[in-house]
Amino acid sequence: MNSKRTGLCALLLVGVNLAIALKLFGVAYSAYNESVEGTFIALVRLMIKYPGQWQWWPFWNGGLPFENTYLPLTPWLAAGFSLLTGTGPARSFHIVTAAIYTLSALAVFWMALEFSRRLIASFIAALAYSCVSVSALFVPAIATDAGGAWNLRRLQILVYYGEAPHTLGLALLPVAVICFSRALTTPGPKWKLLAGLFAACVFLSNAFGIMMLTVAVACWLIAYPGRPWWKPAAIAGAIGVVACAWISPWLSPAMIRGMRANSAVTGGDYRYTSTSWIALAATAALFVVVAYLLRRFRPPPYLSFFALFAFVPTVLVVEWSVWKVAIIPQPHRYQLEMDLALLVAIVFAAAALLDRAPARWRSAVTTLVIAGLAAQTAYSAGYARRLIRGLDGTHFGVYKMARWLDRNRPGQQAFISGPDSFLYNAFTDNPQLTGGHNQHTVNTFLPIVEFTVYSDTNAGDRAAGYSVFWLKAFGARVITVPGPGTGRQPFVHPRKFDGVLPLVWREGQDSIYEVPARSTSLAHVIPRSAIVARVPIHGLDTAPAEAFVAALDDPTYPPATFRWKNLSEAEIRATAEPGQAIAVQMTYERGWEAWANGRRQTVRGDGIGQMVIEPDCSGTCEVLLRYTGGWEHILTRSLSLSALLAAGVYCWWSRASSRSPATLTTGPLKKTAGGS
Repeated sequence: MNSKRTGLCALLLVGVNLAIALKLFGVAYSAYNESVEGTFIALVRLMIKYPGQWQWWPFWNGGLPFENTYLPLTPWLAAGFSLLTGTGPARSFHIVTAAIYTLSALAVFWMALEFSRRLIASFIAALAYSCVSVSALFVPAIATDAGGAWNLRRLQILVYYGEAPHTLGLALLPVAVICFSRALTTPGPKWKLLAGLFAACVFLSNAFGIMMLTVAVACWLIAYPGRPWWKPAAIAGAIGVVACAWISPWLSPAMIRGMRANSAVTGGDYRYTSTSWIALAATAALFVVVAYLLRRFRPPPYLSFFALFAFVPTVLVVEWSVWKVAIIPQPHRYQLEMDLALLVAIVFAAAALLDRAPARWRSAVTTLVIAGLAAQTAYSAGYARRLIRGLDGTHFGVYKMARWLDRNRPGQQAFISGPDSFLYNAFTDNPQLTGGHNQHTVNTFLPIVEFTVYSDTNAGDRAAGYSVFWLKAFGARVITVPGPGTGRQPFVHPRKFDGVLPLVWREGQDSIYEVPARSTSLAHVIPRSAIVARVPIHGLDTAPAEAFVAALDDPTYPPATFRWKNLSEAEIRATAEPGQAIAVQMTYERGWEAWANGRRQTVRGDGIGQMVIEPDCSGTCEVLLRYTGGWEHILTRSLSLSALLAAGVYCWWSRASSRSPATLTTGPLKKTAGGS
């Protein structure tokens, strides 16, 4: 294959995508400050400020393990760029994401060329991916949300919705598939190690990447069957297991528990029903039929792979968009994978049909398609210029609220309402009761509290009272309320706190209300009888926590101080007597340890997911509270080290075997168009 022509195609693709994403390189804070990208900017800023203190994250959701903040590859890249260049966290984040976007079509080109060995078709597929969104063309709801079927959905989701990690995972996915293909068709350790490395990178980018890389490798195994059939599957499985073991400190049991508990109810209700099971069975049966037909009619293996790979995200998106049936959580978000896989499948299916036409017809159609894509590229570049907009972050309402709270309520926990919670910690170190991503929340009752505060469902004239009750229970000392006309308003009744809570700040339509409390500390001495014993049924079920909330304001019990020594270690000073406990308004998770006056104490969770220490001291108690991650951290770090050692031993064994003259060697699996 002509390397100069291949290089020219690659340069053209980079140039096209650079022209589209160019404006994003100059953005610090996006004009779309309601998106989740604020959480990633906050992560970058705080990771840089607190290097190495990445065990507990006290800033979001009442506290959670660091690995539960989000899969870390995107923040790592942006933080690394910021440290190397001295560029601010927000600007670094957008430079990194713009670079990832620019290179993503190149990865698609490489995958298509690797499998098909067809340069022009691969170039057309990657060029089409650069400027066309097939999901918007085929699904009216997506076209409506994108503002038009010809608008570039992939760019809109990155810029408007802030899905940089999803974009990164999608860019790495084709590279990981190539590495797996070579690992399964080439002897030696190099491609197996690279497959494990890129699998780990995809997994650390985004949860959708975990799903789609697994699907892609399974589709490859079907399209390129080996002999014996189980051997390549076993090798691929071994690579995946070792990769998961290596990254287990970040894709941890706590993270997996959070995703399992929350993903089915985050962003919608995706819990399984009888309809879901029927849809799952029908989808599996249809996949088997498609695989059987491809096996029977024997198209080129690469075409079978592209077709099978496109089948899964397309069916997930269509089933949800047309029938509102979900067989996995958030199926509509696989539209990005649909844009990649279905478009490549369409281009190569059309190329296979065009192969039967006379040469002059093939040339004419190819020229016409490239001309059309050039026109669409120009349109997409104009769309990008209109879409990408930056703003001075100091003009944001959340910035002004953060600065006021820094000056007047330093260190106090706040309930930051609506999308402001995403960007809040990009400007301040003050903790918040909300923030972050609900699908990773450790305390699963907190989303119920959030729903209760915002919606007032069935609360009647006690709506403000229920909200204040839970704010007190979880240690929120203030609550912010964006103005009704700002577009950031999550409350059904935004003025319900007027006359109920003291208004301490208002600028424009944005307000901050104070929640009265006897103490601003996160630690409180309470009677053991006031410990919340059961989980409330819903947000209006206050009975389990009423004694607890009453004890917080009871002057009978001595005050307790709470001071962070670092992000994972705190010091509590209190006076406690037998029959009393120390309640800490911080999320309980396995791995918290406590010592009172030098003696180890038991730490446990209460019915609303917060920490309780029952000290065995009488009188003055000096409590050291430390999050170590417990046995799970020991296990995951041991697995990670074992994976590295296993990879090293495998490399040594492979080299020793290749040098031994007595070693009987067998050839690689039969080379196919999927190999190199």
